[in-house]
Amino acid sequence: MFITLATVLINSHMLGKEGLGSVSLLQFGLLLVTGMAGFVAAGAVVYVRRSHSPKDFIALAYGWCLFSAILASYLGTKIGAIPSKWMFDAAILGLLQSIFVFHAQLLIASGKIKEHNIIFLAQAALIFCSVVFIYFIKGNSTPEGFASALSIAFAATVLLTIVFLRGTWSDKPTLKPGGSATKILFKSGAQGQTGSLVQLITNRSNLSLLENIIGSAGAGVYSVVYYGVEAVWTIARALAPMVNSEVAKATSSTDAMNITSGYLKQTLILTIPLVLAACLTPEWIYAWIFGIDGIAMPLRLLAPGMIAGAVASIIAHHLSGIGLHRWNAITSGIAMIVLLSSGWYLIPTMEVCGAAIAASCAYSVQALALVGVWSKSNLKVN
Repeated sequence: MFITLATVLINSHMLGKEGLGSVSLLQFGLLLVTGMAGFVAAGAVVYVRRSHSPKDFIALAYGWCLFSAILASYLGTKIGAIPSKWMFDAAILGLLQSIFVFHAQLLIASGKIKEHNIIFLAQAALIFCSVVFIYFIKGNSTPEGFASALSIAFAATVLLTIVFLRGTWSDKPTLKPGGSATKILFKSGAQGQTGSLVQLITNRSNLSLLENIIGSAGAGVYSVVYYGVEAVWTIARALAPMVNSEVAKATSSTDAMNITSGYLKQTLILTIPLVLAACLTPEWIYAWIFGIDGIAMPLRLLAPGMIAGAVASIIAHHLSGIGLHRWNAITSGIAMIVLLSSGWYLIPTMEVCGAAIAASCAYSVQALALVGVWSKSNLKVN
């Protein structure tokens, strides 16, 4: 997290608002690629690896990553989600990162948790080092320079994952095969990834709206604001997987509700002080840290959204733990509609503040819908 923050600070000081906006849209593009690739080459890999050897589905995974890189980057530019100048870069970087994520899942499935953690730390460190090299040694402190830095770091970490996976490609499954690896991957991937992809689009759509309505500078400011939001959500995202795991193992719905209620209380106790700190920090401090102004007010307007997003993360993992994945996708879709509609209305007049209000509305609606489903699911069982 601190290495990533260091990279963000370098970018904010070296690229300025417009450069940050351009970079954030490139990152949105590559995330669209990895989001689509995740239907086959992400979390479902660990599940299917129990009943199949990696060699049974490796060609499918690589082929799907390539297909996703081409299609997602093309569609992203066609609908205006990312600028056309980033189509090729988003495709290449997204392909590399999709392969990296696929290999990371294979490491988990092989029990190489230490190696899994190392590659993510190595990637963050390599991005930082590559940015320093490109900006300060090569003298190319531009969005295109950042894209070059990402390509170096992504390629290097893909090679590192190959080294760590050496000797595991033909490992035997631990369970008897229960069907086609292709069918299982697509079915399991669709269940878990649909909601994640829609949530990604919801979280990042404001960047595209700002770019298309007021320009890259607005997207640049919001990218820094959103980094602050994600920092606040660190607590919820750290606790949410525990909710999923413990709820899935619970022996009764009452136990499951008590588990989630406990984690929800803990999340709010730890998150609300962070939200207050973010809101009370004066503008001049943000301007000194990041080198750009206009951050404080959007963060304050996002305060309800930050709390709602933390609640939504915990409840969503509860629903996943009891097999109600579809509601995560449905509520993410509702949030996306709220964000896009309110964003189109507010951003032309209120700019970045309008984007913040739209995001707060979207996250709040999503949280309320998830809480409603959560409460209803408990009543049905009891």
